Amino acid sequence: MSAPNNIRAMIVDDEEPARSELRFLLEQHPDICVVCEAGSFQEAVVTIRHCQPHLIFLDIEMPGTNGIALAEKIQENFEPLIVFATAHDEFALKAFELDAVDYLLKPFSAKRIAQCIAKVRNLLAARKQVQVNVALKGEDAAGLKRQKLAVDQGGKTCVLDVKDIIAVRSFEGHVCIVTAEKVYQVSMTLQELQSRLDEEQFFRSHRGFLVNISYVREIIPWFSGTYNLILQGLPDLEIPVSRQQAPKLKKIFSL
Repeated sequence: MSAPNNIRAMIVDDEEPARSELRFLLEQHPDICVVCEAGSFQEAVVTIRHCQPHLIFLDIEMPGTNGIALAEKIQENFEPLIVFATAHDEFALKAFELDAVDYLLKPFSAKRIAQCIAKVRNLLAARKQVQVNVALKGEDAAGLKRQKLAVDQGGKTCVLDVKDIIAVRSFEGHVCIVTAEKVYQVSMTLQELQSRLDEEQFFRSHRGFLVNISYVREIIPWFSGTYNLILQGLPDLEIPVSRQQAPKLKKIFSL
């Protein structure tokens, strides 16, 4: 059984030698605990429900389906961090559109695994801090809400007013913060940015979009229970709301 502060990891790969190699490299990090493994899509879906990992290392080419489809399935019901671990580099763009934390190519190296784990630690720490902030009540919680966001821009650090952020978009492997004055391309993932912003103010409408609800001007019904959003400052862009996120949208705006 893992200690409370350990990072619970899962490995999904149809080849046992690949799982064994990755497990060995992960076990060199004392805070990583490999709690479960799976060799197929079907086994992984069932196992995830039982072991509730914080982090999943996911192969792409597996019999019956692939890791991209499995990642989409996972994200419908769970919120683990996803790292693709594969021999195929051609899926990298699609992986980052799914907000993957990292994309590891086989054969794995200890150095590359260490870089990935450092990213994971930062993301989980940021997520935990948000949970602490939300748990606090009254004035203390209000005082902790982040009003500024620092982003790196070519060696300089720009400090943005959070209220000026219209939306955050992940597109073709890049994450951009959109304000009325400028678009900032950042090195953070969409999930990392979501963890740093007030969840009551910023709505994850889709795996590729995070929107400031203060800027929502139109809600357009779309196909199969989905919606599109028009934001103030982005009149020519229709931002999708996935079927999974539609109930939350209805609750926010009392639809």
